[in-house]
Amino acid sequence: MSALLSSGRLREHARPVLAALVGGGAYGCWAAFTHHRLGLGVAMRAGLTQVALSVIVTLVAVLVLERLFRWPSNPVRGFWLAALGTSTLGTVWLAVGHVLAGTPNIAVTIAPPVIVGAACDFLYAGALLALARRGADTAEVVSRMN
Repeated sequence: MSALLSSGRLREHARPVLAALVGGGAYGCWAAFTHHRLGLGVAMRAGLTQVALSVIVTLVAVLVLERLFRWPSNPVRGFWLAALGTSTLGTVWLAVGHVLAGTPNIAVTIAPPVIVGAACDFLYAGALLALARRGADTAEVVSRMN
């Protein structure tokens, strides 16, 4: 069991999951805090909705970003498509999720994850672009970032 947990491959796959859970928890606390004056039920629903949405969007975002980056043959176009496309999809995902959950203050609730997510999308796409310009393969980029 110890050898399995210390395996580099397991750590490589666990890292994005752990980051998604920590980020989701932090953003969920923010959502609950912004709704605490509306009662415990509303605050808990907003917080738990944000946890679920943030965990899912974080895990999916990397896969989408890399796919969008590779889609055009030009790495600069791939950068813009990946950064803007992933940021837009993440924002829409969070907004729709909160609309469906009945969250009252959606803009305030999703502002931190949208801002941080967009910054991360641009940084990650920028790293892919820098390595593409050096002739590196996207698969190599992923292995370097994990």
